Amino acid sequence: MRTNILAIHDVANGVGESPVWDAGVLRWVDITGRAVHALRPDGTIDSHAMPDFPCFLALRRGGGAIVGLRNRLCHLDLDTGAIAAFHAVEPDRPDNRCNEGGVDPAGRLWFGTMQDNLMPNGEPKPIVAATGALYRFDPDGACTRMLDGIGLSNTLAWSPDGTAMYFGDTLENRIRTYRLDRDGGIVAAMDFHGIAPDGACDGSTLDAQGYLWNARFGAGCLIRFAPDGSVDARIDLPVTNPTSCCFGGPDLRTLYVTSARFGLSDAALAANRHEGALVALSTDIQGLPANRFAG
Repeated sequence: MRTNILAIHDVANGVGESPVWDAGVLRWVDITGRAVHALRPDGTIDSHAMPDFPCFLALRRGGGAIVGLRNRLCHLDLDTGAIAAFHAVEPDRPDNRCNEGGVDPAGRLWFGTMQDNLMPNGEPKPIVAATGALYRFDPDGACTRMLDGIGLSNTLAWSPDGTAMYFGDTLENRIRTYRLDRDGGIVAAMDFHGIAPDGACDGSTLDAQGYLWNARFGAGCLIRFAPDGSVDARIDLPVTNPTSCCFGGPDLRTLYVTSARFGLSDAALAANRHEGALVALSTDIQGLPANRFAG
């Protein structure tokens, strides 16, 4: 397996997250920067400002995207940046916010929540309880709470046939595998890996060989897990806090990694100008195309 740094885009994201490849454009969010960004084929980056923390981004089959703001799901016009809210998230849990989100192969949107760890100005505040949950939002608008008691929802990835889902809780530093039925119900769950590698589990993507690439927040690396949960490879990065990753490029062999300046000291930021960067790696491994929400 080969991985080489192709480019480092020093975008200084507070919390870069949720990268997704969209027909030649790499899109992602900066949560604390309240923006949705797009890296164009010519290397330029344009952005849409958001009125609240954009916690995840998911593409739609009919065009545009879904953006999960702190406490609501919104349709996002990717050309104009206009948003329209269509679902209130956890009105009964006002101290929570959205975090991870993704779409399964059947076109269903899954998203997780967590106790809000952000002050209104984006500064951190402690998580003191596991009040988050995992939800499935179907194309017909039905929203179902699938798991509860989640500390910090992260990692959402699916096998191409949709029968296996990977989901992690960063507070437990554990990724689990969930077996799904054809209707998106969870029928079994098991731990995916053994002792956690360095850092904390953050976002992930699956490659065409069935291996899971996981961003290790605080450890400055990606871990490529084999299908049996063993560590296949460690890929060191020029950032301390990688947050998520996805495959893109014309042949889906470019691996894009988002990162965060969040939680780093002034001294650490001064010592490394790449903190918060978007990193592009060339690989000889092919990824999978992004799933799109069918609603």
